[in-house]
Amino acid sequence: MFISELLSKQTQTTPYVAREFPGYVSACPPLRSVPGVISNTSNIWEQVLDIAYMFTLKKGEIIYPDTGDIVPFLYLKKGKVCINQINEEGKVFNPHLIFSGSLIYEAFFITEGQFHVMPIKALEDSELYIFPKNLTFEHILAINPLLVKNLTYSQAVKDLCYSKLSCINMYVKPLNRVCLFIYEMYMLHQKKTIHSYITQAELALLLNMHKVTMSNIITHLKEKHILKCFTKTELTILNLEELHALALHE
Repeated sequence: MFISELLSKQTQTTPYVAREFPGYVSACPPLRSVPGVISNTSNIWEQVLDIAYMFTLKKGEIIYPDTGDIVPFLYLKKGKVCINQINEEGKVFNPHLIFSGSLIYEAFFITEGQFHVMPIKALEDSELYIFPKNLTFEHILAINPLLVKNLTYSQAVKDLCYSKLSCINMYVKPLNRVCLFIYEMYMLHQKKTIHSYITQAELALLLNMHKVTMSNIITHLKEKHILKCFTKTELTILNLEELHALALHE
């Protein structure tokens, strides 16, 4: 699928007029993102999805940007996607995961096309909305200034999370990288039992290692009674101090 196909299906009928949002809507929701994984940064955009075009991606499907300097931003309402670069040999590098409730390509919009956009791959069945190509910063400001605030908040969260991921990936040993990532999850949630939402294979992709290496490390941490389990639905830490020590010991 290509961006141009989605744009060709848009039929803009809703005017860009000022709107009042419910009091519970926040432009800066509580931080739920961890290094390389963006989650629930922009639920405020659900207030204006009527001006966007809805489409779905099945697990494994990819959207390719092909429209040059016109790439509207998108909102991921349901599901999980990966944004990454692909080299000439087809190898994926510099991957980032985006979970539901988040924007995609807003950096391209904010900088008026000066950011390179990468393909979007669905990691599970997903529901997305693409905003009109004629939607401008001024239109968004006129609809509700909170949307503008969220654009900057969303990009700031991404900058923070991507820089943290880069710092983690500077460590040579895979064990360091895994322990650091898990410790970052603990620091965010301040709980030893967390709904992780991320699989071991997806974490292996983020941390530049084979999924077998990831599996071996998780097995090692469980044998040492540092972790109880690590699945998509549950991450339980048994020994936080030892986890932190392993994360920093090279």
